[in-house]
Amino acid sequence: MRNRLFVIAVTFCLTLLTAIPICGQQGDPQEAYFVFRTDPLPETFTFKLTDPQRIQEARQILATGSRKIVLGTIIKQPVYYNSPWSYHLDPKSIRFADGAIELCDASIRYLENNRDTAYPDWCPWLSRLDREIPPPAKPGTANLKPTISMTFPYANGTHEDVPPASLTLTANADDPDGTITKVEFHSGVLIGTATTYPYRVAWQNLAGGTYTVTATATDNNGEKTTSREVTFVIKGGSPQLLADPVSSRGVALDSVTLLKEPFPLVAEHSLGSPQQTRLLLIGLNFDVSPGDLSLITAQAEDSQQRLYALPVEAVSKVPNFPWLTQLTVKLSDELQGVDEVLLSVSVRGVRTNKVPIRLR
Repeated sequence: MRNRLFVIAVTFCLTLLTAIPICGQQGDPQEAYFVFRTDPLPETFTFKLTDPQRIQEARQILATGSRKIVLGTIIKQPVYYNSPWSYHLDPKSIRFADGAIELCDASIRYLENNRDTAYPDWCPWLSRLDREIPPPAKPGTANLKPTISMTFPYANGTHEDVPPASLTLTANADDPDGTITKVEFHSGVLIGTATTYPYRVAWQNLAGGTYTVTATATDNNGEKTTSREVTFVIKGGSPQLLADPVSSRGVALDSVTLLKEPFPLVAEHSLGSPQQTRLLLIGLNFDVSPGDLSLITAQAEDSQQRLYALPVEAVSKVPNFPWLTQLTVKLSDELQGVDEVLLSVSVRGVRTNKVPIRLR
């Protein structure tokens, strides 16, 4: 009986033989390490697999000599088992395929020399599995910090949009000797937190401007690592006044009563002597601050194309909607007898669209 068990154990061990002898254990291994090369270049690259199905697939490729390429998403920080390279593949992203699109093809050396600007999805066409290796020795006994890098946007200047802009921030993170508990996205302040893979957070309603974002990974021992900063631009676009999408009439309110058109020339609710009505207008892509009143002018145009200057008395961002600007303009005495005009605004010399409003 003992001899029979020995033969069974030896047979089981041999059936899992690949590039190195690995004796079967009860259950699937938690991680395995493999090396691929990129013919005809001499460089090799080590990666870790943690998914039992992927581990078995890699071993089958080695056993059969199948010509599969390695695909995955890079994390732009070094890890101890992949020296001398300063980046590595996210174990959760790795898969094998017969081919891939040209966009993600690059050599090991090219990514090393262009790490910060490299596209994060990697599919070296000439990659071939070379061997499985024993788990590399962990450096020291202390907990190892996690690794992380932004994958969208993945490099400076790789995203542009017009306000109000929305995008999904994404990062790849891994812990060499544990697990990731959360990934936090920052741009001066906390944008949001992701606790499950893939690590992503929706960032909405961005005004025009330049933004710098980072992602910070925390592992199960509380160690933190922050990614390299990525800067991108939301283009301001041309300034425009908001109009009702159904009627196409201007979005305007009496600045005191907050009533809609038609507007009287003289304010019906005033604390002092009769004063001209002030209108509250809403604009988009107004690159001005409260102290920049000299950079913005407003005018009204009647049906005879006569123009009337409207003093701009205040400008500010709309609370909770930073991509919108509100401005207060004063109606002109010269509009007496005019029942409808086209309002427009000039911001830094650029004229907006014209929106109609009614007067009475």
